[in-house]
Amino acid sequence: MTSTHLNTKAVFAVFLLFLMSILDAFYTDLGIRLDFITEANPLMGSVYESSVAGFYAIKIALPLLMLFIIMKIRVRNHLWFLIGGSLILYSLILAMHIRWITMVTIG
Repeated sequence: MTSTHLNTKAVFAVFLLFLMSILDAFYTDLGIRLDFITEANPLMGSVYESSVAGFYAIKIALPLLMLFIIMKIRVRNHLWFLIGGSLILYSLILAMHIRWITMVTIG
């Protein structure tokens, strides 16, 4: 497997993280506005309370920064572990959002 092939897979994986982060931001914002949930991360909760636009900016900027970095470096095994862990974590978070939305809409 060449490093170019690994970088293509890494870029795709980080792009998925970017999309998941946007979905997380949207569903978190929706849940907070409808008073169904609170932000579990105290740092992001503080950002949200002071600026919803700042909340979205961070949720968009960090994965974009990661995408930029991943395109410039050689992806090694430890980085794959971190990317994979992040994908699993965001999948669980989005599953929780889907559960909350289902509970609220269906009753």
